[in-house]
Amino acid sequence: MKKTFNLFVLSLGLVTGVGVPGAGAQDLTIRPALLHGDWPASWISCPGVARRAYGVFHFRKTIVLDAVPERCVVHLSADNRYRLFVNGKPVCFGPARGELAHWNFETIDIAPFLQKGENTVAALVWNMGEYAAVAQISNQTAFLLQGDSTAGEVMNTNSSWRVMRDSAYSPCSTETGALLRTYYVAGPGDAVNGANYPWGWEQPHYPDKDWYQAIEISHPVTTGYGTDNIWTLVPRAIPLMEETVQRIPVVRRATGHMSSDFLQGHAVVIPAHDSAVILLDQTYNTVAYPQLLVSKGKGSVIKMTYAEALFDSRRQKGNRNDITGKEILGNYDIFRPDGGMQRLFRPLWMRTYRYLQLHVVTGDEPLTIEDFYGMYTGYPFRQQA
Repeated sequence: MKKTFNLFVLSLGLVTGVGVPGAGAQDLTIRPALLHGDWPASWISCPGVARRAYGVFHFRKTIVLDAVPERCVVHLSADNRYRLFVNGKPVCFGPARGELAHWNFETIDIAPFLQKGENTVAALVWNMGEYAAVAQISNQTAFLLQGDSTAGEVMNTNSSWRVMRDSAYSPCSTETGALLRTYYVAGPGDAVNGANYPWGWEQPHYPDKDWYQAIEISHPVTTGYGTDNIWTLVPRAIPLMEETVQRIPVVRRATGHMSSDFLQGHAVVIPAHDSAVILLDQTYNTVAYPQLLVSKGKGSVIKMTYAEALFDSRRQKGNRNDITGKEILGNYDIFRPDGGMQRLFRPLWMRTYRYLQLHVVTGDEPLTIEDFYGMYTGYPFRQQA
């Protein structure tokens, strides 16, 4: 397996059927004291930033364990959203959307991801600010993790955590509504400059001594508030969304030095000072996190555009299977590789698409596309009738 670095209610009692990637479903209770009072952990944020503005942040804390506990249950949440890593492995993402009077937190057991000795708990946290999706309610940028017992409390969020703001990210595809001539409710695309990205930030032993010390905002509450300037926590009452690999089966058209080999994980090299376009067809509309793995290619620009159908010259979709004389219009992401090896681009938020177009323009260095696939996501569903 290739080693990669990853750049993505209301019941008070039992959280059931929580699916944690790599750990299976869990039935986890919550310590009663946490449901009826302040939490010892603090909501934390990054110093020196506008707390309600667009921003992408990395939080991390390293702890030392004399032995791996049998269970290590933690509760966590963020505003707007987070993705949790333990020792470099993705564990879960959330929170389930709510509103400030009922702000969801997840409960998970991270013991399967821990090891004897040094452990690193890390979280990617982002706030879309003024670019947020219409459905996104927010107070301010913040992250929260609370241990349910002594084993987990050593990880409680407070000023011992380290944080950095990631300057690699900026919003793109902010004109999608005007482009499609429609009311558009989703958030922006992600433009990521790989030269500024802290590759390996979620891994143990990453040097974070130059990161900021996190600032504490407030202690969480679970009862009695519900105002417009504080989060009143409630346990997540629905399962975590699952993720499964979803290969893209069909190439509909391609130009330049581009073959479909990378869709099966076989490297394809695009020469320096070249361009290539490939239109991929999932064959049905899906919801997934596209994952693009590349090496080298410093100075390249890769644009990924998503759509459920292509448009003709009259801006009509017509038959969704037909692409002749049509162009793709829709939300998009942009990735600029830094020239390093095994760089993985994954957007912060899921994308919906049937068609996905890669437009690659290379600079002075050839670009190697190692792999490209989707991580399907959705709530676990079992058809019973």
